[in-house]
Amino acid sequence: MGLEDACVHCGFCLEACPTYVVTRSEIHSPRGRITSVRLGISSEGIETCMFCRRCELACPSGVEYGKLIHNVREESPVKKALNVVMERPQLAYRFFKSSEGLNSPVVRRIHELIPRMEAPLEYREESPEIILFPGCLMSVAFRRTVNNALLFIKSRGYRVEILNGCCGLSHYSEGDKVRSNALIQQLRERFKGRRVVSLSSNCSAHMREMGLNVEDFSEFALSELRDEKRKLTITIHDPCHANLMGITKSTRKVVERLGINVVEMDEPSFECGAGGGYFIYHPEIADRVMDVKAEKVKRSGQKLVLSTNPACSLALAFKGFRPLHLADILEGIEDLNPS
Repeated sequence: MGLEDACVHCGFCLEACPTYVVTRSEIHSPRGRITSVRLGISSEGIETCMFCRRCELACPSGVEYGKLIHNVREESPVKKALNVVMERPQLAYRFFKSSEGLNSPVVRRIHELIPRMEAPLEYREESPEIILFPGCLMSVAFRRTVNNALLFIKSRGYRVEILNGCCGLSHYSEGDKVRSNALIQQLRERFKGRRVVSLSSNCSAHMREMGLNVEDFSEFALSELRDEKRKLTITIHDPCHANLMGITKSTRKVVERLGINVVEMDEPSFECGAGGGYFIYHPEIADRVMDVKAEKVKRSGQKLVLSTNPACSLALAFKGFRPLHLADILEGIEDLNPS
């Protein structure tokens, strides 16, 4: 029995799916994609899936949709090449700097969505007690957040090593089984016997699903908070995979402990529009999803949006909001001028 056979075509997944919401097309819905797999026919819907897996939370039959898409997708050469670059944040930074002005739709889109990259932060103390794992995109697109996380962990008395790299979620979502498995195995060997704090919450969720013992930064912060308060009003975006794995609960507990005022947006876990690298390769649908998300955020009346995943933060910034990570609240509060 295949994974697709558990689907009873009830339709609960439809309104949970961002691509269906903006297209109203069965082809671009989880149910439509499952039908194409069941019938063994090709469908553009397989490639237009954002891999947010919100449908899994909506599904009463427990269809393991993420595994199904992983098994049927085949990574294109362009996506494979970019994923290989992103595995090495230092290489990603050099590629970004050297590719400015290139006449390529993919490269132009990357520079449109990521206005600035910085060289990844390198740091290692002798006999480190904690590995801080920023993830690939966080390392180069949000270096200040990485530094803030480092400062917070050090302020709690720990010796730290930053390990820049990739968890393989992007490879997994695109169907590259060999490389995604290889990256997880590499991390398993690097992490063995070490305490690991993961800074990108969707990476935390993926690594945990793959059997790695990691703490999300929100969980670490919750265990290390003292009698601290922050005078701030925000709205909160719940990144998709982190929400699926329940990690967003600890994020909200930290916010509550800090006494931060939260104005909830509509459907906090609705897809941000980034979909990992989706907003690079499928700009038309991604832009429409980002517009829907932006309207939900606007109705909260807030510009400051707590987002613990870098691709989500880039999408929110692209639509004119100011994303911030928990690490920025804990160590970069002086920079948080709502204006």
